[in-house]
Formats: sequence, C-alpha cells, structure tokens
Amino acid sequence: MRDQSGPSINATETDLLVVHDQAAEGQIAHQIQTHHAAMVTELDRLTAALRDATPSEQHEAHRNLAAWFETVLVPHADEEEATTYHAAAELVEGRLLIAAMVREHTLIKRLVTLFDESEPAAAAAYGRAIFETFHSHQGKENDVILPLLVNAPQVSLVEVMGQAHGHQVEAHAHH
Repeated sequence: MRDQSGPSINATETDLLVVHDQAAEGQIAHQIQTHHAAMVTELDRLTAALRDATPSEQHEAHRNLAAWFETVLVPHADEEEATTYHAAAELVEGRLLIAAMVREHTLIKRLVTLFDESEPAAAAAYGRAIFETFHSHQGKENDVILPLLVNAPQVSLVEVMGQAHGHQVEAHAHH
C-alpha cells in the first residue's frame, strides 16, 4: 500500500496524473472489504436458513434468499463491473484477472437462475453453491483487486467509487 501520510502525486510518461489522498483510498478499500464481509455473513445466514428450514418454513426462507439475490447480490456484481472491475481492467496487470472475475459473475448469476427455477431441496443446494462461490470470489476482490487499485498510481479508488451510479462509497457499502 502507499504511504498513508497524505496526498501524493504519481505519474509516468504514459499515465495520467492522479492526485491521491492515501488515507481516503485506504478508507474506501476498507469500507468495500467490510461490505464484502457483511455480504458473506448475510448470505451464509440466508442459505443456512433455507438448508435447515422445515417444510413449513421453506417458502419464506426461499423468498428471503431470492429477494436478497435480486436486491443485493446481482446489483452488487453489476456495480463492481462498472466501477472497480472497469478500473482494474484498464491496468495491464489486471486485465486477465478481471476477465476471469466477470466470468465468475456470470456463473453466480447462472446459479441464481437455477436457484429460482428449483424445488426446495435443489434450491438449498444451489444457495450453498452460490455462497461458496461468492465467498471465494470476494476474497479475490479484497486480496487482489483492491490492493491492485490502491497501489496503481494512475487510479483513484476515491474517484472510481465516487462515480458509482452517482453514489458515494457509503452507498456501495450499504447494499
């Protein structure tokens, strides 16, 4: 990570000049990581509730998980592709990783479709598959993509997240 002492200016002949506030960059990366952790926790809770539901509880547990997929998980993936993934894909060292991460988004969305089309037992299994896939996926976002962006002199994570559908980072962190 960069020195946390304050704004710095980084540039090469081929890069755009970007003024970085390292404290703000680090704070945004931390907010995103915290958001991912909360998503993993909630997805674990919701998928376990469906898996462990009695027959009389299955409909409500399925409805709750389906609503979370529709209102949280899928919009989160779409927002990432427009923000952090877009920025990381512009970096030579991020292109292949981002292509693979977008494929994982496609897989997650396909599993959500299969979940929606399934009976309770299969839906519970698809739910857990989505949880396991997302848990691994967000780890790569936190451990590889965010450090790549924070350490790239030509990228401002503050600007990338500030442009997220006109929202500030706090909006991203509260999906």
